[in-house]
Amino acid sequence: MIKHILVPTDGSPAAEIGVRFAAAVATHCAATVRGLHVVDVKLLEGPFLRDISASLGTAPYVNYQGNIAMILEERGKAALESVSRICANHGVECRTELVTGLVVGSIVEQGELADLIILGRSGEHSEWLDGLVGSTTGGVVRRATRPVLVTGRETPGHDLFVAAYDGSGYSRAALRVAAEVTRDWGAALTVLVVGEGERAEGWAQEAVTYLEPYQLTLRSEVRKGDPSETIVAFAEESGADMLIMGAYGHTKVRRLVVGSTTAYAMNNSPCPLLLTR
Repeated sequence: MIKHILVPTDGSPAAEIGVRFAAAVATHCAATVRGLHVVDVKLLEGPFLRDISASLGTAPYVNYQGNIAMILEERGKAALESVSRICANHGVECRTELVTGLVVGSIVEQGELADLIILGRSGEHSEWLDGLVGSTTGGVVRRATRPVLVTGRETPGHDLFVAAYDGSGYSRAALRVAAEVTRDWGAALTVLVVGEGERAEGWAQEAVTYLEPYQLTLRSEVRKGDPSETIVAFAEESGADMLIMGAYGHTKVRRLVVGSTTAYAMNNSPCPLLLTR
């Protein structure tokens, strides 16, 4: 059950999408929202300031570190004021926090006391989701101990959720989350298995057997093709309101970075994407 939602923000339009989505989810779940802005410590020290100082012909740290810190903090405060305003408009309890640190590490640390982390996106060039494995979103997904939801929509839908399943430990964890979220929202759930033959059919039956006690409106679908493209295409074809999947694949290499299927879904999912570890 979702009672504590963390929504990081940098004040961008993409981040505000996440804030509005978080407020709507909090309204449904009677949850609280915690807005977080991280002043990136990398912008306050090292090469960044040296480069600025060199270009201006002055010594580093003498005039610019304090001014830059003040500017970044003011921007963060403005972003957090927007979070408070949006939550107030939804009648949602909210508190905000401004911290200085490494962005990904700070989000992950603060997320340990949340049930869900929500990140907004507006396109492939969004700061939160720039299509690179090393992006903020990729880093959060890779390290977070809590489910992470990435959304380009401001308002949740709850007619149909799709859970991708491949028999891995990560997808089994995602299946449990999918069951709870689907039941909570009163949605229908389709389990999608990408593969062929007895192995794929076995995964589909395994998922259905696990989910049956939840008494959901449930069906399974087995499709052939590339997992990344097939999952995203099915979500679009079915008009899914949410795509739920594990954040990693089977291989040890993929556990070190965001798996290729996960990264593709983050960039291309036509609906909010809920990722679990």
